[in-house]
Amino acid sequence: MINNIPTCEDFYTTGRELLDIAWDMTAKLLVNLDEAEYYGIDTKAVSEEYWRLADRQITTALAITQQGIELLIKGRICEVSPFLLIADPPAKWPSQREGETVEFSKFRTLDAQDLIQVHDTCSPIQFDSDFVNKFNELRQTRNIIMHSPSRSLDVQVGEVIDALLQMHNSLFPNVSWAKVRKNALEFSPNTALESNDFISNEINRELSLIIKLLKPSKVAKYFKIDKKNRAYLCPECYYQANRDADDFEYKNARLLSKDKECRAVYCPVCDLEYIVTREKCLDGDCLGNVMSDLHGMCLTCGYH
Repeated sequence: MINNIPTCEDFYTTGRELLDIAWDMTAKLLVNLDEAEYYGIDTKAVSEEYWRLADRQITTALAITQQGIELLIKGRICEVSPFLLIADPPAKWPSQREGETVEFSKFRTLDAQDLIQVHDTCSPIQFDSDFVNKFNELRQTRNIIMHSPSRSLDVQVGEVIDALLQMHNSLFPNVSWAKVRKNALEFSPNTALESNDFISNEINRELSLIIKLLKPSKVAKYFKIDKKNRAYLCPECYYQANRDADDFEYKNARLLSKDKECRAVYCPVCDLEYIVTREKCLDGDCLGNVMSDLHGMCLTCGYH
């Protein structure tokens, strides 16, 4: 008998944890550079050297991203049957004594190169060509990273972030990555140190930098906002933020339309819409006219 048979959720949880690690590595590089600029460092003068020194972190993040995606695909296969993941024929299965059980983890599971074929053969929904091409591209790059210290391999931080978002969006089109990231921060080891006051600050800062980095079409696809539209504070993110140590000026929310009568903003971090009133801010120095009904604040300057 086989014991401890994994579920699809086991694979989904572990796969997303690896994606979160990769995101954390790349986002921190962007945050550190942004922070240096805040303290007066000429980041344009040091950026080339900065990214050269970050090369190993970026390629490692890409390898971790690929590993996470493999686990997520295994989760999709597991939804059909976990036994489809067993790669070896019965003659090569782990031996067991009479009356004993064998752990599922002792079976050799499918290699990365076989995952797409097995999934598309057994699943009612097949992967599209964009997903397959990106998966194979990442797999080949990961193999170079893991098996050869190539000096010609050039991986940009934007490539890692875009690949992570593209693949997660394809696998879970109805699940916001920003919410996944926020949830990961809420259950990170740092929360045991009572340092969860800055979760809203951290995720909003990360996302604001990622939005600047990505093309408008990518931002619309992954975060459901128009990057070119005027940005606003999210009333709930602002309310949850620690504003004693951080002014919290991160504006990631957007009005649902360009119509002057639009009465709602969407926040990609919360993945929620918030009702607003279109009236002038009471702060005489602010020209904003989008007021939150939730906390009675101006979403341009934060006055309430």
